[in-house]
Amino acid sequence: MTEQYTVRIYDRRLVDRIENLYKKCRDIYTSKNPFFVECIERGMDAIEKDLFGVDKTNNVSGLYDEIHLTMKKLDNLLKLCEKSAKETLANLNVNQKLLSCNYNMLLGLSEHNPRKTDYVESGMYDDLPQRLADILEDLLDQLFGE
Repeated sequence: MTEQYTVRIYDRRLVDRIENLYKKCRDIYTSKNPFFVECIERGMDAIEKDLFGVDKTNNVSGLYDEIHLTMKKLDNLLKLCEKSAKETLANLNVNQKLLSCNYNMLLGLSEHNPRKTDYVESGMYDDLPQRLADILEDLLDQLFGE
């Protein structure tokens, strides 16, 4: 064996966690070295499984369990993405109305015809100008091909 590793752990909470686990498993391991080696092996297995899908499952039921777990993770990810997409769309909608309102107010100022505050607050100027609405529709058609 040519490769050897020495590891230093400075995180006090992690050191305490290791010590507590080792105390619970002291009768299983002859020393801390085999304990650490097994911790590293199990950690590497978990990392390989989570990041690369590599698993040492040798039976069909274990494979079904892995598929079920993966499906749960995918379902949770889809729910998170859906929530994030809805929040993003809501924010974009509010920003579009705000920008349209600003555009229309600036247009009114350039015409020396300032917009009344009540009209602005009631949303009278929130609609996207037709020229920009047409551009938005064209872009959506290009993106989604509808």
